[in-house]
Amino acid sequence: MQVPDSLYPSGNSGENAVGKRLEPLPDHAASRSGGDWDAQAAVRAAAGGELHQDLLEQGVGRLFGISVVATAALGVQLVSLFVLVPRHQSPWAELSSYWVPELVLALALSLALVGITRLPRLRPQHVRDLGYVYLIALCFVLGLMRHSVPWPEVALFSQVAPSVIPILAFAALIPARPRAALTTSLGAALMDPLALALLRGQQGTPRPYEVILLISSPLLAALVGYAISRVLHRLSESIVKAREVGSYRLVERLGVGGMAEVWRADHRMLVRPAAVKLIRTEILTGHGPEASARLVRIFLKEARVTATLNSPHTIQLYDFGVTREGALYYVMELLDGLDLKRLVERFGPLPPERAAYLLHQVCSSLSEAHERELVHRDIKPANIFVCRYGGEVDFVKVLDFGLVLDQHPTAEEIDDEQHFVGTPAVMAPEMVRFQAPVDARADIYSVGCVGYWLLTGQRVFEAQTRHDMLVMHAHQKPLTPSKRVGRPLHAELEAVLMTCLEKNPDRRPQTARELAEMLEALAFEAAWTPERARLWWKREKPTEKIEPLLESAQEAKATA
Repeated sequence: MQVPDSLYPSGNSGENAVGKRLEPLPDHAASRSGGDWDAQAAVRAAAGGELHQDLLEQGVGRLFGISVVATAALGVQLVSLFVLVPRHQSPWAELSSYWVPELVLALALSLALVGITRLPRLRPQHVRDLGYVYLIALCFVLGLMRHSVPWPEVALFSQVAPSVIPILAFAALIPARPRAALTTSLGAALMDPLALALLRGQQGTPRPYEVILLISSPLLAALVGYAISRVLHRLSESIVKAREVGSYRLVERLGVGGMAEVWRADHRMLVRPAAVKLIRTEILTGHGPEASARLVRIFLKEARVTATLNSPHTIQLYDFGVTREGALYYVMELLDGLDLKRLVERFGPLPPERAAYLLHQVCSSLSEAHERELVHRDIKPANIFVCRYGGEVDFVKVLDFGLVLDQHPTAEEIDDEQHFVGTPAVMAPEMVRFQAPVDARADIYSVGCVGYWLLTGQRVFEAQTRHDMLVMHAHQKPLTPSKRVGRPLHAELEAVLMTCLEKNPDRRPQTARELAEMLEALAFEAAWTPERARLWWKREKPTEKIEPLLESAQEAKATA
């Protein structure tokens, strides 16, 4: 897969980089991880399903060791035939005609692998692939040696195929993804029955039970090798994840989402916890090259856009980069709270005054984004986090700018729009209609959907399919929150929300700032004050881990 150079951000994340071309990752980002390495090559390898570079390099070293040991063992066996077996006796004639040519061929293969592992210009993954070719060829030669002379019937129950040794050695010593290890091990194991099939014309067709006994040991070795490879692969992945990411040390995995996983991390020098979001390499390997490149662009855009926003109600980005293993990551503040989806699911609909209080803070975050001509496009309860922040509680943070729309997009971003996937439960009508213009007022509609959820505990529309949900948002007028729950609610707040949910964008509040002013002008019998918020947090203790950061922009589901 070709990952464009433009996918790598410059280190100057403090500037407003929106609309600018991303520059290659700076050298200092690489040096922090220790040693020289190619960040772009690391991402390409991860997207192509390759192992981490250091594991591949270790594998090359072990291949060298395997080939040296094999060369020595085969050489000793060949010399022993000439030295220990008398040439005037009958065994020598059989051995010289059957075994010596195969031993010489196996020795030549092993010597060739020794030379290949010493070639500095070959990439480690290419050396590893040639090592697999060597394994299959060696097992075939060993199969020819094994079946060149008919086995006594009694020996069938006790003999083990010589190919078992290299199959298990490769499984235990050469790092590989489990699927690749299984394919290679089975391919090597099948060389023994292939040799048997080629030689059976000379010895007669073996009986079925003989075939089973002859091929059982290499096939069993392949399955055992697969199990060994799976265990070692999990261990190697755990070791990789235990390493430092930039200036941060991964401490605890908080969860896994559709596109990424989030870890709690500590800074090496500062006593400051953080959340590290890592794009999962399985996501890149599970898609085609174009889809993988698009996912990487979306992840990078989320990091880039988030870094340019300074509102206290927008999640703050600390760092961004690429690990030696090719994993893209960014580091953000670790929040102590829960998202609005879980808040309502656990504690029920909110009082109108609290709903207005939280929505006002959401507008504060969106106001800055809209002034920079950015449209979030995925404002939903799961992407709005309410938390303890400093000495405050009920403090709102807006998350996940992965679907943000730049009003001045690049050519790649225009192409990405053709594959846009949003959340149907909060999608504005103009986002549903083909080629309809989308601007900041689409976020206003989504804020209306969030407010509807806070007041009722229900989505604006309920539907069985994504398509039905989109049609409803495009054409159907929603019930008012009070009719939905069957009791009166705050009339003025309800009117504001219904205005946000207008199908025609011109009839909605035109900016997030205007909506914030409308919310601020509302009067309530009992205002939601910081004191009431502190009492609620002290009583309910709602803190959860920062799982909302795992929401995948690519796998957004039809839930609010």
